Amino acid sequence: MSTCTTVPTRLAGSDDLEQIGRLLPLVAGPQFPERYPGRTVTEFCHWKYFTNPAGEAAVGVAVDGAKIVSLAAGVPKRVKLGDDTVIAYELGDFITDPAYRKRGLFSAVINLVCEEAARRGAAFAYVRPNESSFRILTPGLNFIEARKIDERRYFVPSSLVHRKTGWPASLPRALGLDWLARESLLPSRPASVKVERATRFGAENDILWQSAREQYAFTLSRDTSYMNWRYVDGPTPYQIWVARRDAHPVGYVVTFASPSEPIAYVIDLFTLPQDSDAASALLRTAVDSLLADDVQVVYTWTVQSSASSAGHRLLKRACAAPVRPHLHLAIRFLSDRLDASRLPADGWQLTAGDFDGI
Repeated sequence: MSTCTTVPTRLAGSDDLEQIGRLLPLVAGPQFPERYPGRTVTEFCHWKYFTNPAGEAAVGVAVDGAKIVSLAAGVPKRVKLGDDTVIAYELGDFITDPAYRKRGLFSAVINLVCEEAARRGAAFAYVRPNESSFRILTPGLNFIEARKIDERRYFVPSSLVHRKTGWPASLPRALGLDWLARESLLPSRPASVKVERATRFGAENDILWQSAREQYAFTLSRDTSYMNWRYVDGPTPYQIWVARRDAHPVGYVVTFASPSEPIAYVIDLFTLPQDSDAASALLRTAVDSLLADDVQVVYTWTVQSSASSAGHRLLKRACAAPVRPHLHLAIRFLSDRLDASRLPADGWQLTAGDFDGI
């Protein structure tokens, strides 16, 4: 245990989940309960922190008496980096009680989590921070900006026109604007690829991962145990689509639709880097399904890279206008054997689902 401005910091355990559950909604936003329908925030945190097949999370907390007043969590992930697979800790759940801010607690719990991750053998920690956190992390806490990330949106034109002008959405819809946008921005479905809904990732996903892993220079390991933990066994109701060519798995896409607003997310679109047909079939099927459920805006993220995968290229076409300012991928190296020179120039495959928050 260490102390910062008279407020002690330590690593949290399962007994702290109820206190963490009281603090976390302060930063997670009003849609946070959509992540755990029919469950409690304590159950959500237990799944996230203590059931991960890559290992338990390192959760740093600052405590004032029995009250947790600041929090930062590091969740272990296996990352394919060049020819190696390393353990990295994804940071998130940054929150400090408003009454305890400007005391250095944020920096203290971040350092505590990074020190624990290094003790466990992690190669680096990574995070997609907001602008306020980014200014503290770089360079004050030894993070660097490894990549920029673009948040992108696909708008249903009739909804956008209605919101901007007040005109009835039925007018631009009758003029065919929604159909025109769908046909011009979304790819067609190649007949050679069949897409079907799935409720779980089977052992065949490991076949796909083994085929794909050598073709990416930087990506999270997407083995079956991780994929089921991330998208199936947790409390969030994701939708999963799997693509097959000649009965063999060639990719998948994961989406999430808000039950309270007409918005949705393409969370994870994964194929071999050059398999445009599989990526096209998956993206078209998933977005068509969302639009059929009256979704008006579809969000996604793409990492900036000069040599993008087929999925990233199609997402950038479908969601052509990135939101400004850019998002950040910040990395802090925790091993003397790794520094910025080891990060690949291209071959990055990161999706919204590789980060905390959705």
